[in-house]
Amino acid sequence: MNLRHPQSGVTLVELMIAVALSAFLLLGLIQVFSASRLAYQTTTGLARVQEGSRFATDFLQRDIRMAGHMGCSNDRARNARQPNAFIDSFFLSNANRDAGNYAAAPFPLRFDVPIQGYEAAGTGRGGAVNVSAPTGGWTPALDPSLTGGSGLSPAPRPGSDILVLRIFTGDAAPLAADIRPAITQPGAVSIAPASNAMIEAGRYYGLASCDRAAVLQARAAAAGGVFPVSAGGSNVATGFNTSQGGGGPPVTDFTANTTQVFRAEAFVYYVGLRGGDAMPSLYRARFSNGVWGASEELVEGVDTLQLMYGRDTDGNGAVEGYVRADEVVAGVTAYNDIANRWRQVASVELGLVLRSPERAGSPDRNVSANGTVQVIGVTVNSNANEAILRRPYETTIALRNRLFGN
Repeated sequence: MNLRHPQSGVTLVELMIAVALSAFLLLGLIQVFSASRLAYQTTTGLARVQEGSRFATDFLQRDIRMAGHMGCSNDRARNARQPNAFIDSFFLSNANRDAGNYAAAPFPLRFDVPIQGYEAAGTGRGGAVNVSAPTGGWTPALDPSLTGGSGLSPAPRPGSDILVLRIFTGDAAPLAADIRPAITQPGAVSIAPASNAMIEAGRYYGLASCDRAAVLQARAAAAGGVFPVSAGGSNVATGFNTSQGGGGPPVTDFTANTTQVFRAEAFVYYVGLRGGDAMPSLYRARFSNGVWGASEELVEGVDTLQLMYGRDTDGNGAVEGYVRADEVVAGVTAYNDIANRWRQVASVELGLVLRSPERAGSPDRNVSANGTVQVIGVTVNSNANEAILRRPYETTIALRNRLFGN
């Protein structure tokens, strides 16, 4: 009688088949996971880029549109009535104010030039920039107040244009008491209502009527609706008595209720590198109490800011063409001529290239299915295999205070 039992188990061939099937299934799972991860990174990167573009465009549009605003009038209308002498400034000596010599004012406080730009080297239509490692400077050369230890912080990154705006903005408060420039030397300004909290010590403010405008600094916060503006600190001269001769502003009164008090803001928009991770971001610097201070990081992941300026050179209300910042002032060197050129700007063409903050799973390619990456005519290059998602965004912004008929 045979008592042996049949053996059970798998053969080597069966084991190899099982391993092969398992490896095939595992490979499929890895491929599915990898594709899902890639899709997630790309979708997240695109969402961050789109969100950043909306924020950046909103900030820039809001401030650019206000360029030229001076109460019920604008800078071009004032300049047409009295060329180069349409705004009082507490930041000039009496002689310079009477002569309309605004070039003597500190750069951030030259409110006779509400919009001013600097062109990054090699950019503009037909140019190119490597956003991974940009190089070069700006034309015209940056004003010394923007550079060095007391300048913008962080420093501007090469390869991106720089925009300076000096605007009257915010909710206005009515002037509560007349100011008689030709008769008195007021050391204070009264606003209504007395409880208004818009006045902060060290900030700059603009007075605007339909006939006249002035820029001054609050030497202290308002108490009972009155804030001092007498000489000291950034206020070089005393009072409003600026029109006794020469080419200074006309002798008129700032009349209560018909004169409005605005915040006078000097902004610089630029791209800088964030400390720590060196992420390129859009920054806005605000001039206050004589210094730029630390810039505000508005939007992370902005690789480059590109600007073109639409000029109305004949004053007919139509833009003849768009040019770079250096082309706006080409051929002129005198301050008043430069100021007049910038007053011709009636619109701004804005271009931004935004990047995903993290690796997005798809390598950059200068030439893709959609063609060469460009923003307002500038070719955008990057280092190979960064796996950073980049997208260009463009818009055109009209300066509402310089539109035809304003």
